[in-house]
Amino acid sequence: MKNIFGVLGVALLVSSASADVTMMDNDKTQTVDCAKDSSVTVMGNKNTVTLTGVCELVTINGNDVKVIGSVKSISVNGNDNTAELDGVNKISVNGSKNTVTWKKALDAKLKKPKTSSNGKSNSIKKA
Repeated sequence: MKNIFGVLGVALLVSSASADVTMMDNDKTQTVDCAKDSSVTVMGNKNTVTLTGVCELVTINGNDVKVIGSVKSISVNGNDNTAELDGVNKISVNGSKNTVTWKKALDAKLKKPKTSSNGKSNSIKKA
């Protein structure tokens, strides 16, 4: 019984080591420390998010959103969004008139990020 509580205590510590950030407002600017908050979801419009460190996942579910920094995987849903990525492994774009630029793949095994684009007038290219 003592071991079960010890394992549960460790599991709780590990699961609370990183949190998530959800932006639901419009017209906001926010900096996210990916060491503390590994997953970021932007649900509002006309927001700017600057990432410090490398986030695990960024999801954009809004319009006219700008994300700057590094993320292992990004999903861009909506229209007129911009992502300026220093490093990324996977880019998924759904919607119209979205622009994603990247400088390098974070995974040294990849020459470039894995990409997919569904929608109209989307651009994914190396910066």
